[in-house]
Amino acid sequence: MYVPAMLCSALLLLLPLTSLAAGAASTATPVPARVVEEARQLLDQMVSVDSSHGHETDVLTPIAERLRGAGLNPQLLESAPGRGNLVARLRGDGTKKPLLLLAHVDVVPVEGQPWTVPAFKTTEKDGWLYGRGVNDDKGQAAMFIAVFLELAREKAKLHRDVILALTSGEETGGGPGAAWLVKNHPELVDSELAFNEGGLSRMSADGAKVEYVGLGATEKTFQSYTLTAKGPGGHSSMPSPKSDIVPRLAKALIKVGELRFPAHALPSVREHLEVMAKSAKPEVGAAMKEGPRRKPLTPAEDDALVADPPRNALFRTTCVTTMLQGSPQDNVLPTSAVATVNCRVMPDETTAGTRDRLVAAIGDPAVTVEEAGGFGTSGPETPRDGAFDALYAQVASHYFPGAPLLHPFAAGASDSRFLRNKGIRAYGVVGSPNSEEEALAGHTAHGPDERRLVKWFAPCVGFVRELTRVVAM
Repeated sequence: MYVPAMLCSALLLLLPLTSLAAGAASTATPVPARVVEEARQLLDQMVSVDSSHGHETDVLTPIAERLRGAGLNPQLLESAPGRGNLVARLRGDGTKKPLLLLAHVDVVPVEGQPWTVPAFKTTEKDGWLYGRGVNDDKGQAAMFIAVFLELAREKAKLHRDVILALTSGEETGGGPGAAWLVKNHPELVDSELAFNEGGLSRMSADGAKVEYVGLGATEKTFQSYTLTAKGPGGHSSMPSPKSDIVPRLAKALIKVGELRFPAHALPSVREHLEVMAKSAKPEVGAAMKEGPRRKPLTPAEDDALVADPPRNALFRTTCVTTMLQGSPQDNVLPTSAVATVNCRVMPDETTAGTRDRLVAAIGDPAVTVEEAGGFGTSGPETPRDGAFDALYAQVASHYFPGAPLLHPFAAGASDSRFLRNKGIRAYGVVGSPNSEEEALAGHTAHGPDERRLVKWFAPCVGFVRELTRVVAM
């Protein structure tokens, strides 16, 4: 049973976020078609700009113009040429601290991937919407912008300022975007709570229903390491053990590939682990159930867990080689052979400790291991808030009927960590439900033929719209 919108707004005005009445919710009226249509137009527009190697300003310039057309005064700030970040604000009456809607507009590259449709054009086919960024993260950005514009045009009476922040460089660690804004313009994004990507939600394999909705509150840390072997170089016709350095690096990478970090379960994500265990193969489910109870797993249990990537990632830090670099020409011995190893570090472990484990596993002082870039910023969990959970679940129940609320553990890092380190309650909210089968096929994010089901686009817009309105109005 829904509480009338006026009563909901009154509760939000009178009570702090941590003491919202569990029954407070919205009427969850159907999302206006114009909002869904504008979100889709925005998505088409953003996907058409290749922002896989910078150029975020090119994505954001027409968005800034659209916001100005709605009477807003957005700021487009570049951390470097072409690396734009857009911030706009709708003023509330100040009785509550601001709400931040955060999304990134950069995407990962597509070079070398076997796309069957143009990557930088939205293509609707067989009920699916294809294009780089439709899931990560231009789809969510489009929803936030459309909802923000609706609030501006109707001159909504807000108790909170609503801030829209569209950032660059998230896929390479957040340095040009969210991290830069927090460091150089903290006043622009200062808020009580923030909605971002990371609300991992699962749909059934056939896409007919959403099996659970996610409210993301914790995630791994992103950190890459550069492994380097050096030698004198020379002509490829006269190799020697001293000059042929690639095998040395290759041996190190084999050891990295064989390295297993200790498996353990975070107490805060037990509910997510239980759901994942139920849908796993019996031997994997058994290992997951034993994992929280004792350490370490038996070799057989650990082997079963490692063979299941989605579940293995929930229990341990993982490291994998993603890039290689050697000689600039085929008849030249390289003076340095370099590999990039990408690690996703558990929240209760450190990037320095991860480096130490890599060094120990490699066991070769001639192969150096260094942190690549300043990506390894970790962030605390957003504290659990039962009242907000109840509000979130109530809004979600209208758009995803029957789907329970979970707090998923994100194996991939997001810009939320920069906000959490500043005391902002950053949440990953539902943006695009996907199935495990889609994830394993590589279609959800970062892979070829990134896609989302068209049927869930409008419900996701409606959910984001209603959640924003209930919290801000």
